Amino acid sequence: MKKTLMLVAALMMTGTLVYAASADKGKALFESPTLGGGTTGKTCNTCHEDGKGLGSDLFERKQFTIMGMEKKSLAEVINICIEKPLGGVAIDPQGQEMQDLTAYMKTLTDKPAPKKARQAIEGC
Repeated sequence: MKKTLMLVAALMMTGTLVYAASADKGKALFESPTLGGGTTGKTCNTCHEDGKGLGSDLFERKQFTIMGMEKKSLAEVINICIEKPLGGVAIDPQGQEMQDLTAYMKTLTDKPAPKKARQAIEGC
């Protein structure tokens, strides 16, 4: 009991109390034109309706090409989409919104994308 209280207190003091990812919240973010303060009216779903172009290997990949840029993480790719097509500001790669968004994206990647889509995820 004493160890648990100390752990909770330490987590609260450092601000690193992590909540479980929510695919439902991620779906709302995926469909939100204001994700990251978006200004274009587009959503993730605008370009990736029903997971189009995401591919089943999305979460295993170590390198991505998006809009002619090489990126090393899915969070970087998501943030490029937020900044460019959505006209917003990147979200915290380790934050709750990113966790929720990727949890929802995992529900969309149950079928392989065409080879071309796996080779390069191109934005809107």
